[in-house]
Amino acid sequence: MKKLSIVLIAGLVLMTGLVSKVAAEQKIGFVNSDRILAEYKEAQEAQSKLDVEAKKLQDEYQMMILKLDSLRQSYEQQKMLMSESRRKEKEDEIIKLQQNIQVFQQQKLGPQGEIYQKQNEIVGPVLEKVKNIIKEVAEEKNYDFIFDTVAGNILYAEPVHDMTDDVIYKLERLSSQSSETKTGSN
Repeated sequence: MKKLSIVLIAGLVLMTGLVSKVAAEQKIGFVNSDRILAEYKEAQEAQSKLDVEAKKLQDEYQMMILKLDSLRQSYEQQKMLMSESRRKEKEDEIIKLQQNIQVFQQQKLGPQGEIYQKQNEIVGPVLEKVKNIIKEVAEEKNYDFIFDTVAGNILYAEPVHDMTDDVIYKLERLSSQSSETKTGSN
């Protein structure tokens, strides 16, 4: 029994040493994706385009709501003076506009709506570019894991492992090379 205990303790000590060695060899870094997107010009431009599209849809939605409110007010003020058929006609008009607003919300503003499709179309390629640059920087600096501080799962990290500046620098370099290539080909 004593030999078994000694063998188990020796095994645990050996495993602890191996785990510590593996953990010591792991290199973990982090980025702040909000800061990257705020400072990366291409991301700012994409967000501006998306904001313009969203504003158009929001304005159209607000106009529909105003029209519905106006229609309801007008109906409430005049319903006592209307004939039964005219009242029914106005009520149907209000119901139809309410239905149109609901359809608009689903098709344009809903989770599968136009605005989210535009977001994927406009911002998606920029996010993919950022992701690729993060991977590139991580590989160059031999990081095993990269976390995003915005995701909220990093409570503390040594600033030396912050790769945000490196990612922004590479993204800007990539953008300037792209614009030089476009300018040179014209």
